[in-house]
Amino acid sequence: MKWTLSLRLWPLWTPLVAEPLRYTIAWETPPRYTYQVRLQCRPNAGRYTVVALPAWRPGRYILQNYAGAVSHFAAYDEAGRPLPWRKITKDSWQIENPRQGLLQVEYRFYARQLDAGSSYLSPELVYFNPINLLMYVVGRLEEPCELELPSLPEGWAVATALPRKGPRKFVATDYHHLVDSPFLIAPFLRSDRLDCEGVTLHVHFWGRVGVRNLQPFLQDLCRLFQVQKRIWGHVPLKEYHFLYLLVPFSMRHAVEHAYSAMFVLPEEGAADETALRSFLGISAHELFHLWNVKRLRPAALWPYRYDREVYTSLHWFTEGVTDYYTSLSLLRAGLMEPSEYWQRLSAELTQIENTPAYALFSPAELSIDSWLAPSSYRPALYQGSFYAAGKRVGFLLDMSLRRETQGRVTLDSLLRYLYRRYYLRGKGLPEAALEQAAVRLGGPALKDFFERYVWGREAPDYEALLAGLPLRVEVTQKPYSGWGRVGILRYRAESEGLRIEEIAPGSAAEKSGLETGDLLLTVGGRPAKDLTPAFWDSLAEGAQLQLSWTRDGFPLEATIPLRSAWQKHIWIEPIEDDFLKSY
Repeated sequence: MKWTLSLRLWPLWTPLVAEPLRYTIAWETPPRYTYQVRLQCRPNAGRYTVVALPAWRPGRYILQNYAGAVSHFAAYDEAGRPLPWRKITKDSWQIENPRQGLLQVEYRFYARQLDAGSSYLSPELVYFNPINLLMYVVGRLEEPCELELPSLPEGWAVATALPRKGPRKFVATDYHHLVDSPFLIAPFLRSDRLDCEGVTLHVHFWGRVGVRNLQPFLQDLCRLFQVQKRIWGHVPLKEYHFLYLLVPFSMRHAVEHAYSAMFVLPEEGAADETALRSFLGISAHELFHLWNVKRLRPAALWPYRYDREVYTSLHWFTEGVTDYYTSLSLLRAGLMEPSEYWQRLSAELTQIENTPAYALFSPAELSIDSWLAPSSYRPALYQGSFYAAGKRVGFLLDMSLRRETQGRVTLDSLLRYLYRRYYLRGKGLPEAALEQAAVRLGGPALKDFFERYVWGREAPDYEALLAGLPLRVEVTQKPYSGWGRVGILRYRAESEGLRIEEIAPGSAAEKSGLETGDLLLTVGGRPAKDLTPAFWDSLAEGAQLQLSWTRDGFPLEATIPLRSAWQKHIWIEPIEDDFLKSY
């Protein structure tokens, strides 16, 4: 049966040329949280045309299976006559081609997830990432596309980097371009812009914004852009959009795009000009992606394939090195004090050194394993991040290049070399190319660096790696305080006790038999959830601890002596002002 709802939503179709692929997204309430989508195109050659919805999106390397939100799928010929079809995989549909004319596909998409890579619909906000919503014609990702929004109310504000062709129509060079362009649509958006180094920077805010003047924030973004432009030596665009969706709860999520970045952030961060500066770090990270991963990206992602996992060992580079340059961009732009920069870097390195996963998996392995992140079989002990692993590698690689070349080559130099050799020549970055380029620019010692710290799992010897550089390096052992004394590093309070999320290897907690996922009930007969860090700090070394907990509903207990858990502590800071000037 033909989808009767479409009779109220869609305008009468006029004859269209075969190109481009024409998409329409419409909405109304009710049904709540539901987009109505239509695709019109010429059929593929042969008997069938297959359409599919992406299973994942660039920037989030797990299967998200957007097809789970699809209902009311139907297909028609140009005259509106139903066409036979079958669903052939979880996210693809095979349609029998019409005898003549164009093919039309219609379906609904339920949109009630709110993060920087999702889609959401309410009476006050139309927000969508096209990669969630729009099916592609298999084999035709490179064809030009148009998107029409017939439900767009007159006078509503629209924020997107996608070029506009009319009041409700937008155009894209191909499917990749189309789905890489998020939309914020509302009765009112707080927007402003600034010309910066020949590029127009746009900011768009939805939600409560207490800031009266956005220009100082734009000027800070311009400083970041100038710093990053100098790193890469090339600007591939004329306009860039920052889209900020503000929410009344704690959330920090962002997704990079080729011509924009999408953020979901707490509205308290936009309460005034001072608070708004808290958005600069996450903005610097996504801005750096303008070059790293959106242009210079692994060959495995060139071009994108949306129907399956796509494996690369380079996520530590695309995300972790980007994270390294996040704080470094703030430092170089004068938006972070040097003392704060080195304190943060030292704290992050300390945390990595005391997290077991980074001794179990190399940065390359963590990159491949991104697709395992949602697995219920992956224990907390294995939960490492290629962001953190890559940030450590990025810093040490930068320092190693400087040491081996007496400062002539830096990580900046390596990025520019790769960008010119691969992106500007229209090619993706091969898996081995990064190491090869580092060895070419920095010498044979860099091959050993990659074997140990990128492909291998070796713990860095900071004093040896940073020897000869004007840096003070201290590697010490310090006892944990609070809950860390017993070895409980992370926990989550629940009604009956504390759910253990991370335990220090070799600690009293581990020796007692306590494991991540256990529910700690009592310590010395006292409810665990009532104990403060001060309780643990007050205990004498060797004090007897009686612990009780449950695991999968079964009661367990143990009595052990308290032996304080120790952590490796990293402290790094420059000892010469000239180093800061060149850094």
